[in-house]
Amino acid sequence: MIFRLSAAFLLLGLCSGALAGWREDARDLHPGNFPPLPASIVSHYVFGWSGIEAAEADFTLRRGDDGTWHGAARGGTKGVARSLWKLDASYDVNLAESNWVSLDSRQIERYSSYTLDEKAVFLPGGVRSWRESTKEGAKRPKWRNFYVEGMRDIAGALLLARSQPLNKGDTIPLAVFPGEWMYLVRVHIEQREKINCRGEERAAIRASFDIDSIEKNYSLVPHKKFQRGTVWVSDDEIRLPLRIEVKVFVGYVFAELVSIKTSADADR
Repeated sequence: MIFRLSAAFLLLGLCSGALAGWREDARDLHPGNFPPLPASIVSHYVFGWSGIEAAEADFTLRRGDDGTWHGAARGGTKGVARSLWKLDASYDVNLAESNWVSLDSRQIERYSSYTLDEKAVFLPGGVRSWRESTKEGAKRPKWRNFYVEGMRDIAGALLLARSQPLNKGDTIPLAVFPGEWMYLVRVHIEQREKINCRGEERAAIRASFDIDSIEKNYSLVPHKKFQRGTVWVSDDEIRLPLRIEVKVFVGYVFAELVSIKTSADADR
């Protein structure tokens, strides 16, 4: 089944003729030469809006003996936010170390009255997605195809970006499928600076980013709810996001690193 689908995607790509510039840029972005990650990383983040913490999550990334990495996230709302909007979520993805291509992923979101379950299979010419909801009146689930070469899930896109030189003035085009729909994220490297992260001064690489929705005809439309975004990445051998701020129509939301433990720490 997978081989037939891969062949179909490839054939479609050969018959499509010239690609729009952004599609070529996303397709041709290859991993850089930045040193590899430690074999195991465990991190904890908090999330919120307008400075108020509302959720938290644990992220793990581990390398298998065959060069395949497994990423996992487990989290949900907390505190007052949980009494207003209960959400528990899990995410699992497998990635190929050779080119940081996403292989497959599964995301489950559990709300108070319903559950969303989405599976994705990443192929040479795009991605197939199955999204099922237990919400009353939800549409019957079916496989949906998205034909964009070089598309990755969020973890694959972050690891691909991490491997780049990240020099001031660089722009990194990433075709991303976070679930449900496809987007083009352009990351603009701005400068290196110091930031305060949970009371500790850290060396960081600051980057801004914009997000466009990829329409069915492959034109780009600015994301309706997104206004601007900034990310600070640790300027060290790990290069993990320290803080992310996104301005949206209701204010701004943020994510901030609380703790990190790597296999290198365990070896010390």
